[in-house]
Parts: sequence; C-alpha cells; structure tokens
Amino acid sequence: MNDKNIFTPSIYEALTPFEIKGLMFRDFFNAADMTSRCASLRYFFPESEAWPQDEALDVEYDFNALFVGPATLLAPPYASVYLDEEPLLMGATTLSVREFLQSIGLSVTAENSVPDDHISYEMELAVMLLVHARYSPQYHDALARFVRAHLELWLPAFIAKITDCAKTSAIKCLAVQLNNWFDELKARIIL
Repeated sequence: MNDKNIFTPSIYEALTPFEIKGLMFRDFFNAADMTSRCASLRYFFPESEAWPQDEALDVEYDFNALFVGPATLLAPPYASVYLDEEPLLMGATTLSVREFLQSIGLSVTAENSVPDDHISYEMELAVMLLVHARYSPQYHDALARFVRAHLELWLPAFIAKITDCAKTSAIKCLAVQLNNWFDELKARIIL
C-alpha cells in the first residue's frame, strides 16, 4: 500500500502481537510463491519447517485451488466476488475500496494489477488503521466504518468457503485463526 504521508514511516516498528498476526495473514495471502508462503506459514505453524516436502506441496496445491487458479477459485480472496451482484473482479466493490483508500490518503501499490479489494490489502489496511487508532480517534472511526460497512459483509463468507473447501488441515486451521482474529478485531473496535 502506498502511504501518501498520512502515516508515519515507523508504523511497523511498534506493532502488538495482534497486529503482527494480521500482517502475517496479509503475507500468507499475498505470497507469490511456495517459498514465501511456507515462510509466512511458519508464523502460524512453527512445526511446518519440519513438514515433509509432500505435505508442503499439498498446502501449495490447496492454496492454488482456493485462491489462485487456474481453475475456478474455490474461495476467491476478493471482496467483490462476495458483495457485487455479478461476482467479477474490479467491479463496484473494488472501486469503493479504492475510493475509501483515497479518502484516507492511501493507494494500492499494484493498482489495476491486483484488485484493491484483495484480502491481503484489506488485512494490511485494517492493521494500519488499528495502529493509528491508538493515537488518533479519526483512524478508529475509519477502522470502525471499514469493518462494519465492508469487512463484516464479506470476510465471514470468505472464511466459510475456506473452511468448506480446503483439503489440508493447515489451511483449515488458518481459516479458524483468521476468524478468531477478525472476532477480536471487532471486539477491539466495539462494533
């Protein structure tokens, strides 16, 4: 995410364990290859470093079937798929997220390459707002709006799809952890 001088450069220097976990979800969903994905999985499953190669490959295949393709995605990681009348990428929901980002002085680095409503960007946005909410009520209000008017409308369905369609216990467990993280986020902002 591009910071347009709204946030201080040290945002990631004093994160709480809860905020770090949010960014680790971001890293998992944003990982470009198996090596990066395995690195982010180690945060959630330290024992994954000792997994046999075939177990790591099973997680990779599961990840691709759920979130990447080439076949129809089992759990698309884009809000627009869950919220728009036609489940297409770069639709009204994507543009709405882009407008929200612009309203708080942010933009997505890979704009028009990876849709702004991808789960990895939304996790990072939630963490950024949460960090800054400690210092300024305007960010708490923005976070509450983002969670109530956006995340809460699609993230539970996304998590349910992961739970229903994942074949590996690692990704099923990750879905449970994401659900728990989201529940705690809502409790922290008192929805």
